[in-house]
Amino acid sequence: MTLNDVLTDFAWLSILLLIGFQLRRKIKVLQRFFIPTSLIAGFLGMFFGPNWLGTVSPIYIPFTSALSQWSGVLVIFVCATMFLGLELGSVTRNGMAATFMGGLSHQVQLVTGLIVAAICGLFMSDLPYQFGFMGVWGFYAGHGNATTVGNIMQEAGFWDDAVGVGVTFATLGMLSGVIGGMILINIGAKKGLTHVKMSFDDMPEDERTGYIKPEDRRSIGNGVTNSSSIDPLAFQLAVIGLVVVIGILERTLLIKIHPVMSNFPLVGAVLVSSMIVGFLINKSHFKNYIDRKCINRLTSTALDYMITAAIATTSMEIFTTYAVPLVITAVLIVAGNIFVCYIIGRWWVQDTCWFEIGTGMYGHLCGNLATGLMLIRVMDPTQETNASQSVSTSATLGYAWQIPYMIIGSLTIFTAPTATTVVSVALLLFFLIGGSILFGRKRKTA
Repeated sequence: MTLNDVLTDFAWLSILLLIGFQLRRKIKVLQRFFIPTSLIAGFLGMFFGPNWLGTVSPIYIPFTSALSQWSGVLVIFVCATMFLGLELGSVTRNGMAATFMGGLSHQVQLVTGLIVAAICGLFMSDLPYQFGFMGVWGFYAGHGNATTVGNIMQEAGFWDDAVGVGVTFATLGMLSGVIGGMILINIGAKKGLTHVKMSFDDMPEDERTGYIKPEDRRSIGNGVTNSSSIDPLAFQLAVIGLVVVIGILERTLLIKIHPVMSNFPLVGAVLVSSMIVGFLINKSHFKNYIDRKCINRLTSTALDYMITAAIATTSMEIFTTYAVPLVITAVLIVAGNIFVCYIIGRWWVQDTCWFEIGTGMYGHLCGNLATGLMLIRVMDPTQETNASQSVSTSATLGYAWQIPYMIIGSLTIFTAPTATTVVSVALLLFFLIGGSILFGRKRKTA
């Protein structure tokens, strides 16, 4: 991969993002279901790229062979930003209930995927049991973490299709989240379950089209440094670079301690270094050097390009090879999410805004936090409920089990599949029983 290859792919991905943005801005159905621009751009890149159109036509988007490496590199960048300037606000009862809902759904998705893989593996000799491990990363965690886990597996030499399967699950999850979420909202509105009256047509135009008019634009960050010294955005990038370097040194040290640590992926090391650096910065006066708004923008930019590149490089072979278990797993995960968010959720939340929290959790568990918050904005545009805070709390505290599974589970599912499965079932029971004990009892009224 040369810098010219990077420049070429960057240019084509940028064009696809611009086209996707205009399509989202003009096409009502894309607005109504809040399809992200990166998803549109990724599909355009996939259909018109060398892996699809290029197989039947001499004219296609001439991506370089280096594009397949974009997701692996950008996911390291994203992981480096994860804990910089991150602070957790006060945790409410609804926030903890949502956290247990998230943990329960994480384990349901994981165990469901493994069961489907085990059963389908009886009829498909080329289907690895570890296929079932990828469903949760596509749905619960979205494209970013699906790519992370896939790269961990591929870098360790376990499974070459891991990224492709993970991205496919993430795409199915995103579509299930935004389309299914809007359907569920409409059903809830007709039944009078929403806390406030809501309508897609009443939403602000910029929420629907994605374009913000000049008079409504807001700052995307704060200037920590003066440009006469260093550009504020460049300074935040430099901090991210520091985290990556510490991750590289950390992994190098571990390998020198024992060669077996060569299987420990760089993305995992960077994630750990982000936690350490983020914690130390928050406890020191350097806390004022980090602007979380700028960090979020840099992360979102990397994610847009990463998602577009990951989908664009998805081969037709992934769909044809794993179509049956992909569809079965996705359908069962969606059914499990609906059960957790609306049956268990109504039991545990016990609040007038249970439907908003349940729907926000459904969006989060079918794609990512942004999907869940978007669905909440549809139902509660003026934030009259604490649904956004509760779902955000669940997403943040969810790192407690998400990161160990991401770094350790991605390897032990191959080296110790039985033990990993037993632990996963045990955690499922822990969240189900623990949540029922803590939140299932009716609260006394004054």
